[in-house]
Amino acid sequence: MNAIERLKIWLMPGGIPLAWRQLTCDKKRFATALAGVSFGVVIMLFQLGIFQAFMTMVIRPIVAIEGDLMLISPDFQYFATPGEFPERRLYQVLGDPDVDAVYPLSISYQKFSNPETGRKTDIVLMGVHASRNPFRIREVLSRQDILASPEAVLFDEGSTPDCGDIVGLFQKDGRVETEISGQRVRIGGLFDLGQTLGAYGHVISGMETYQRLSDQPSGIINMGLIRLKPEANAAEAAARLRAMLPEDVDVLTRAQLISLEQSYWQDNTPVGFIVLAGMILAMMVGAVIVYQILYTDINEHIKEYATLKAIGLGQGFFIKFILSESLILLVIGFLPGMFICGFLFILADSSAGLPARLTVSGTLIVFCMAALMCFVAGLLATKRLRNVDPADIF
Repeated sequence: MNAIERLKIWLMPGGIPLAWRQLTCDKKRFATALAGVSFGVVIMLFQLGIFQAFMTMVIRPIVAIEGDLMLISPDFQYFATPGEFPERRLYQVLGDPDVDAVYPLSISYQKFSNPETGRKTDIVLMGVHASRNPFRIREVLSRQDILASPEAVLFDEGSTPDCGDIVGLFQKDGRVETEISGQRVRIGGLFDLGQTLGAYGHVISGMETYQRLSDQPSGIINMGLIRLKPEANAAEAAARLRAMLPEDVDVLTRAQLISLEQSYWQDNTPVGFIVLAGMILAMMVGAVIVYQILYTDINEHIKEYATLKAIGLGQGFFIKFILSESLILLVIGFLPGMFICGFLFILADSSAGLPARLTVSGTLIVFCMAALMCFVAGLLATKRLRNVDPADIF
């Protein structure tokens, strides 16, 4: 007997779908139960999807830059507050045979003035050398003239509206004059990086402009990006460079830096706790609704159940019967919840710029949580049946 046949017998003892008939005999109650399951699924999927979107957002700057290895300060917290170290440390690694190229990168928070209102907003300013541009973004790679200019910068069109309608002004006039940290700059081009949790906006400039706007002295950088030769092993090269360099820098692989960035936002901010608490709360609410529906159904048909018990059906039959009802509610209630959540993700992306998506892993996690929710509710509901004595009923 294969698994499908065993499941069929479990769901339909004697070839009769008793659980299905029992659930659907009261259409209103059945719809309420499905709504409860769908509600729990929507909340859990949405919470998990938003969390995954946040974890995607925080690594956007890292994904946008070159580098198989990253040279960082021991004071590194997250991308926008990376600490600093001498630029010469980056050039020391050129002696390693596996190193192909290096790119210095400077990063800091600065005040960006809205050119329309004058309101100041925190943005992340990133400085690069025009001849050693580490960004993979096409609009940045094609504007070497802006990066070589001591006055001009590139503005992230994915920044929040707090920075002003920079895109509209630029498309109208071809340039925008504003201030960064109280100093005049000209926005000479746009690029698309997108919002992160750490900044309202991003600006990229040449290193000379960066040092003027940030007062960072020459010879100091915040991150070093190391491109390895194609045949090199990143983990081995990182260990070798780590042993070679002084303790005022550390060497991470790209994967390690991404993990470090995501861990910071997950462990040091309320994001992780809020998502976990929301998912657990949704599972509890869904379980209560399913339990109430099953318990009410059992209570209204207690004489029928007592009759079955009197003719010899054991506890195992009733447990399987109620759990099969839970399984039906899970399968049918999960699908509309998944589709509703997919629609909410589209709205979140279009209105708030959150890159929330339905993923296979996330859907499987929520399906398992919903299954636990329904089966726990079913097991609790069977307590009423386990305590039934046919003699007391009749």
